[in-house]
Amino acid sequence: MWALALLLLLVGAAARAQAPDALSQAHAMHLQLLRTPLAQRRRADYDRIVALLAPLWRNPKAPDADSARFEAASLYVARARDLHDAAAYRLAAQTFLALLHASPYTAYRRNAEFALAQIEIFHLHEPRSAAVWLRDFVQRYPADLRVAVARREERGERVPEPAYLTERETLPAIPAATPPPALAEAHPAPRAAPRTDAGAPPPSAARRRRFPLRIGNLSGVQVFTNATGTSVVVGLRRQVPFTRGALPRRHLVYFDISARGAPRGARDATLRVDDGRVVSIRIANRRSGMTRLVIQTRAGVRADRGRYFPNPSRLIIGITAAAAAADPPPPPRARPAQPLAGGGDSLTRALGLKIGRIVLDPGHGGYDTGTIGAGNLYEKNVVLDVALRLGQLLRQRLGVDVIYTRHNDTFIPLEQRTAIANRAHADLFVSIHANSNPDPHARGIETYYLDLTNNAQALAVAARENATSDRSIHDLGSMVRTIALHDKMEESHELARDLQHNLATVAGEPDRGVKSAPFVVLIGAQMPSVLAEISFLSNPSDDHKLRTSAYRQRLAEGLYRGLLQYIHSLGGLRTADLSGPQR
Repeated sequence: MWALALLLLLVGAAARAQAPDALSQAHAMHLQLLRTPLAQRRRADYDRIVALLAPLWRNPKAPDADSARFEAASLYVARARDLHDAAAYRLAAQTFLALLHASPYTAYRRNAEFALAQIEIFHLHEPRSAAVWLRDFVQRYPADLRVAVARREERGERVPEPAYLTERETLPAIPAATPPPALAEAHPAPRAAPRTDAGAPPPSAARRRRFPLRIGNLSGVQVFTNATGTSVVVGLRRQVPFTRGALPRRHLVYFDISARGAPRGARDATLRVDDGRVVSIRIANRRSGMTRLVIQTRAGVRADRGRYFPNPSRLIIGITAAAAAADPPPPPRARPAQPLAGGGDSLTRALGLKIGRIVLDPGHGGYDTGTIGAGNLYEKNVVLDVALRLGQLLRQRLGVDVIYTRHNDTFIPLEQRTAIANRAHADLFVSIHANSNPDPHARGIETYYLDLTNNAQALAVAARENATSDRSIHDLGSMVRTIALHDKMEESHELARDLQHNLATVAGEPDRGVKSAPFVVLIGAQMPSVLAEISFLSNPSDDHKLRTSAYRQRLAEGLYRGLLQYIHSLGGLRTADLSGPQR
C-alpha cells in the first residue's frame, strides 16, 4: 500500500504545475485517507478523490489529462485492495484502457499496460485480452525488469501475482550498483567517504544523498555514488525542455531547464556533494524563464548529455572518469561552417548561424489518417511514433530543444504546422511522412525540400500531402515569393541531402534521392525545412517492417544522424549563454 502511495505522490509531483488546485487537493485527500485506519475507510472516500480528478481528463488536450486518469486508476486499485472490493478492479481496468486509447503515446503507457494485464489475469480472468497488452509491453520495453514475468504470463504460465504500479524500470544512465531513484529513502546524508588517489570513493562507499527542494520545475535532487560513477537525478514536476552547456576549463557542466508554468518565489540553492567526482551543485532561476543547474566536477571527470525519463519525470546525468565515458563527443560549439555540398556558400553559413531548436512535424493526425497500408496500418500513427523516437534521441544525445507540432492523435492544419515553428523561433523544421504509390513494388526513401518543379511524380506526391490545405488561388503570388527565398532554399536542400543519405543508409532502403516540390506544409516556414518520406506504406514489405518497433527505431536513428551531419556542417550547436546563473 505504501508503494502505491509513493507512486501517487511522485506522479502528483510531476503533474501539479498545470492545475495545482485540483491535483494538490486530490493528493492531500489521499494522504489523509492513508492516515485513516483501514476499518474506517469507505468506498465513498476513494470515489470522492476520483470525482475531483475526473474534470482534468474530460478535455483530451489538457496537459494533466494523462496524470489524472492514471491516478484515478491507481485509486480504484487501492479501493479494491483496501476494501476487498472486486468491482473496483474492473473500474481500474476501464480507466487504464481509456488512458491507453485516448493517449497511446503517453508517458504512463509502460506502467498502465503492465497493470492492466495483471488486473485482467488475476482479477477479471481475461487472459486473452491480457496477452495483447503483455505482447506489446515486451516489444516496447525489452529492458524493463518486469519483462521476464510478462513473457511467462504471455505463454500462459501460472505465476504469483507480481507487484505493479511501482517504478521498476532499468535506468541506463545510473551506474549498475546504485538503487533506482524512485525508491530512495529520505534519510540524512552520510559523512563523506575518504577518497582514493584516483579521486573516486572506494567500492564500499556506495551511497545516496537526497536534497528536497522546489525551484522552478525542479522537485528535488538526488545523488547516487559508487565505485564506478555518480548519477545526479533531478526530479521534475513534469516533462519540460532542457539544454546542456559546459565550461571545460572551469570543470562546469550546466543544464538550463524550462521554468514555464512553475510557481514564483522559489529560492536559489547550493548543494555540497564532495563525493570525489561532484564538488557541488548550484541551482538558480534565471530571467530568461529557465532554471539553471550547474554541476561543479573534479578534473578528469566527464558528465554525459543527460537523459529524460518519465513516470515520474526526472533528468538523469551520469558522471564518470573521462576514460570511461562511452557517449560520442557532442557537435563542436565554435567552428567555422563548411561550404555547401555544391561548393558554394550561404548567408546562413557566412553569418555563422547555428542550431538550437528543432520542430518535428508528424504528418496527418486525427481524422486525417494519411496513407493506410494493406494491413490497415495508418500513416498518422507510424510517423508520430518515429517523430517521438527522433525527438528523444535529439534531446538525450544533443540536448537541443525539440518541439512537436503534435504529440498525440490530433489533426493540425498544414498552415498551422509551420506557424508553430515560426512562433517558437525554431532553427529547423522536419516533417515526417510515409509514402504511397499505385505500384505496390515501389519502395525506398525520399526527402523533399521546397521549390518549384515540373517533375510529375514529385507534383503527385505534393498533391497528396497538400490535400487538406485551404489556401486559395489568390494566395499563389505570395506563395511563390516565399518559395523564392534563395538562402532558405539552399539550406533546405543541404539538410535534405544529409537526411536522405543517412536515412537510406541506416534503414537499408533504396535511395530514391532528394527532390523538390511545392509542399504547403513547408511554404510558411521561416527556417530550413524538409519533408521526409520514410518508407512506402503501399509496399507490403515496408508495411510489415513499419509495424515493428526495431524498424521504427532505425528510421529515427537515420533521421538523427542526418540532422547531426547537418549540424556539424554549420559548425555545431548554438552557443548557450555562458554568463552563469542570473539572480
